[in-house]
Amino acid sequence: MIASRSVLVLVAMLSTAGGAALLRSAPDGTRPTIPHDAPRATRGAQDPNAPYDGQYHFARVRFSPGGQGSFGGFGRRRGGRGGAMWAHDYPRADYNFLAILRETTFVRTHRTASNVVAFDDPDLSLHPVSYIVEVGAWNPTDEEAEALGAYLLKGGFLIVDDFRGPYELDNLAFHLKRALPDHALLPVAESDDIFDSFFRISPSEVVPPYGGYPPLWYGIYEDNDPERRIMVMINANNDMAEYWEFSDYGYYPIDLANEAYKLGVNYVVYALTH
Repeated sequence: MIASRSVLVLVAMLSTAGGAALLRSAPDGTRPTIPHDAPRATRGAQDPNAPYDGQYHFARVRFSPGGQGSFGGFGRRRGGRGGAMWAHDYPRADYNFLAILRETTFVRTHRTASNVVAFDDPDLSLHPVSYIVEVGAWNPTDEEAEALGAYLLKGGFLIVDDFRGPYELDNLAFHLKRALPDHALLPVAESDDIFDSFFRISPSEVVPPYGGYPPLWYGIYEDNDPERRIMVMINANNDMAEYWEFSDYGYYPIDLANEAYKLGVNYVVYALTH
């Protein structure tokens, strides 16, 4: 187990980076609003992908709500901030997470490389870990589903984050079944190696940034065997990137952002060592 102090210190360091000036407090004390000139991909804008250099790059999956399949990607746009569904919390969450990963581990990390790829993009194979959000609106084509299945079976690892409710989980399960017809979503036990791959985490103590549904942890295991590696890790009813994005503003308590960073670090270290 690694002590959490290092992450606490780094979250404090992020809070001094000057980003707080971008956030305007609402007059009634409710959730701050994001200025239109803030460096966020609120309209689906995308930073250029960094070329492959052997270092770890954050790989965020781009998708459109179109596609095939009977569920059809029925998730609704949430948050009132506009933009593409795949781009929620992008790119600030990605960059903040990379800073934490770089400082707490020996993973060779590209500090500002949040590459955006589609599942049927050949460049996906350059990234051992990929990340997708808002899967209630995800509706992959047959080609994308097939490419995702091949990626996972060859050793890829997918993190699913930022969604909530049974309908969105059903949509995710339906399309993952298209990608991996012989595999099922299984609960990930609190004792699983993924929660102790770098930091020791008690997932039952992880607090989602939004209420309404309890956090649930699902995974797809190789050959449906919980003793083998996890290929897909699912944060149901949670949103760790929300904490990442705003950790340098002091909007959320440090201990909550701390746990969200620890989760992300564990996932990457687990994926790179399994």
